[in-house]
Amino acid sequence: MNNKKEGKGTYTWPDGRKYTGDYWNDLRHGDGTLEFPDGRKYIGEWAKDKQNGEGTMILSNGMKTVGKWVDGKKLKK
Repeated sequence: MNNKKEGKGTYTWPDGRKYTGDYWNDLRHGDGTLEFPDGRKYIGEWAKDKQNGEGTMILSNGMKTVGKWVDGKKLKK
């Protein structure tokens, strides 16, 4: 029996972070949103549990950063 999470779902950490989106093999993988307790939010692509691909980081003051992420880090232009 396979107990690994696949498909769409939501997970909330004890510190208040919340991920809603796609899962594959128990990892965030596909499209998803990660919300932070301080109001920041990442909306975009995930691969193997890290931000990978196109995404938008919205800061708590409303400022947006759009770009490409690799292994959880935004690429510099």
